Amino acid sequence: MSDNLRFSIGDRRLAYHGPEHEQPMTKNNVAGFNYKHGPILQKYHLQLAEASIVSINNTPNGKSNLGAFRNRKLRESVILAAALPAAAVALDGRASLLEYPESERKAVADGLKRANDRTAAQVMAEVLQTTAETLPSGEDVIIQSAFTEGVRVKPGYEAGGNPTIAVGALYGKEEHKAAYGQNLPSSVTMLTMGNDVIEGTTKSIKGLHSSLTSLFVTESYAKRHLPDIYVQRWMSGAYFPEFNPRETSMIDAAKIIAEAYGISDLSELTAFFLNRARHYPAMDELNTAGISTPTDNDGDLFPGIVLGMEGLEFPDGHGLSSMIGEIGGSAEWAVGVLPLVWRGGQAIGMLASQSTLTNRDLPPEEIWNNRFHYTEEEFMQIQDTRFEQKPYFTITDIIEDPFAGGVSAFGGITDNYLFPGLTGASADVEKKLIHTNALMINSLGITELWKLTFACDISVADTIAAIQSPKRQLEGLTGKYLEHAIITMLEDQNLRKRLRIFFYNEYYPALIPVQNRMVVLSRSLEALIERGALQPLDREIVKIVRACAPEWFLENY
Repeated sequence: MSDNLRFSIGDRRLAYHGPEHEQPMTKNNVAGFNYKHGPILQKYHLQLAEASIVSINNTPNGKSNLGAFRNRKLRESVILAAALPAAAVALDGRASLLEYPESERKAVADGLKRANDRTAAQVMAEVLQTTAETLPSGEDVIIQSAFTEGVRVKPGYEAGGNPTIAVGALYGKEEHKAAYGQNLPSSVTMLTMGNDVIEGTTKSIKGLHSSLTSLFVTESYAKRHLPDIYVQRWMSGAYFPEFNPRETSMIDAAKIIAEAYGISDLSELTAFFLNRARHYPAMDELNTAGISTPTDNDGDLFPGIVLGMEGLEFPDGHGLSSMIGEIGGSAEWAVGVLPLVWRGGQAIGMLASQSTLTNRDLPPEEIWNNRFHYTEEEFMQIQDTRFEQKPYFTITDIIEDPFAGGVSAFGGITDNYLFPGLTGASADVEKKLIHTNALMINSLGITELWKLTFACDISVADTIAAIQSPKRQLEGLTGKYLEHAIITMLEDQNLRKRLRIFFYNEYYPALIPVQNRMVVLSRSLEALIERGALQPLDREIVKIVRACAPEWFLENY
């Protein structure tokens, strides 16, 4: 296959030549930011020193208003919930695999990936919880997580149950979390969250390009929950009418997307794919029609967000147009599609068979041809989401009102090859400064790059220590030493909150949340330890926390 049609984005990087206008924050705005977000920034010994906002698109889509996100503190908190975790991982976990000899890297890689996910999830959750619990009465919100990544087992790759902000996690004032689903006051606005705490976790531990944090928060209700299995996707930065992929060939789908852009020559179209054997048959078919297929080895969420962005071009002048049949995770679909639709795009998804797609013994053609050959368990998941009568879905099948008020944000852990302005977070130790940024897209379609520089009140090292997951302080301890460390955390108001967030982010596969308390599923916990998703230390942590903080739990099973 011609290299002109199939290439890595690392070899032919996208450049941005589109509109941008940078506006520095005034001193008064910086002071106001620190005042609004002081409760979270103080936890990490930080304050905003300077910032600027680069406007990429400031023309509203005309389909939305900001709703609850008229509250500046709330909408800025989503940006912070991407930028601060990105900085945390960049400063304490980026390229961590390279610190080990080559011979040891395979054995430690999964643990390092989990550590980075743990850090990102901890900080993201703390930002959202701290914001929600400090909003004034009359502007209260409660945020429920509805979409996430990292739950599913990937045979031969990951044991599943990665640390994350799990489906069902709640952020808000304690009395509102306790009343959620029952007698929640009408004055409290319910928000829905989707996240992939790190897009490109493998890249984060290797220090490779385009690793980032990602989330959206919307005022809309989530009508359906996508199971954490593979989704085949058709996506474009221009709106196209719905079509049934089961009745539409790859080339016909390409023609539909090309028509949406006003493109008559398919050779002007590009279609992104993860570089996986399962995609080779589809790429071959598109390449034969003259459609170029840029690839990457990891991360297919962010490419979907920037599809069709004005001024974003490969060296040959073509933009990143579409995904046509590419297959990736369901959370990546959900988190990526909403901001794409806000920008004027469209996406179709269809649940695919993970068991087939992860079968290493099958040749690419057989994997591709059998991508909808579901196991009984997978078909039950499809029935549970009620997609059997309509085998494909769009964002309106998932989100009740896609154009309800909302904000999405994506924080750079490493330099980004898809949108070059989204550079990786960094620190100046001598000047005690941390530089981080985030790409923001809101429900109006407004797109901005936020460049943030934080000053450390004490030192960069102290901020790194404050931002680490509580598990870092518990690793290596056993018996009475572990119990003492946990009791010490529980006795400190701030550390107690951090420990509870960690506990839910880490052990969610063995927990059932009930009215702001938890039920521990002991057998599930043991199963997670047996397959290597958790370690014997985790059994001891859970036992001690249950004994020392019984008010967090209901009867256990």
